[in-house]
Order: sequence, then structure tokens, then C-alpha cells
Amino acid sequence: MAKSLGGGFPIGAFWVRAPFADLLGPGTHASTFGGTPLACAVALKVLEVIEREKLADNARALGDFFISELTRLARKHPGTIADLRGLGLMIGLELMPNLANLPSNPGKSQAIRFVNLLHAAGLLAIPAGANVIRLLPPLNLRRSEAQAGLQILNP
Repeated sequence: MAKSLGGGFPIGAFWVRAPFADLLGPGTHASTFGGTPLACAVALKVLEVIEREKLADNARALGDFFISELTRLARKHPGTIADLRGLGLMIGLELMPNLANLPSNPGKSQAIRFVNLLHAAGLLAIPAGANVIRLLPPLNLRRSEAQAGLQILNP
């Protein structure tokens, strides 16, 4: 949360809700980057941009688009994608176990080997466990950019 709140500028943040919020009073929790005046000014500007550009709506719409297209891709290649999950633009693709045609490297997980292929093709993704690929595009992703990423996944 803090990374996105600061838009890359160092700020600390945490989220707590009832019933625990009442347990933390002023001075009972600290952070390395805390809420300095400059960091807070940056965070307010970031929130302003998120609201003005309707980035939360964009994330929901493009996330739905991704899941729909990836579901179609999973049906087309049933031996590759075992499951899809996500929320907005945080998307996970669970790979089927023991995929064929991945570069052989016994010291690396299947997800890492698959991600390496995606990187070589120009798509940024990260592994999340042994068999899950995580897609985490920015909130300001355009539909044309999403389609270009999907083209890499389904040449």
C-alpha cells in the first residue's frame, strides 16, 4: 500500500480496522519513512491522480477484460493454465504441473522458467510460488497495452 501511495516516493503506511484500530493510539506504531510533510504531499497528489483519471475503475474494467481473455486462452490451451484468479489488475495464472517445452533447469521452478520465456518475449511478469505467474500491470494501463500483452501470451 505504501509503495503505491507514494508513487515511488518513500512513505510508510499500514491499514488496520476494527476491532484492532482502537488498540493503536498516537505514538504506538512507527515506520521508517512515516508521514513526513513532503511524503504526505506526494501521497495526496497520487490520490488526486487516481481519482481524476478514474484509475480504480480502469483497473476493474481491464482486470475483467484480462480474466475474460485469459479464460478464453486457458480453454484454447487446456494443458497449460490450470486456474485463473485475480482482483482488478492483480492477476494470477496457475500453471498445470509438469509443462512440456519449458527450458530445462532443475534448480528453477516451473513458474520461473515460464516467466523467463515471457520476459524474453517482452512481457513483464513475476513468479508467485512454484506454479503461479503473477501479472501486475500499472493502474494506468491502456486497453491497447493490455491487448499487446495478451498477444505475447497467445502469439
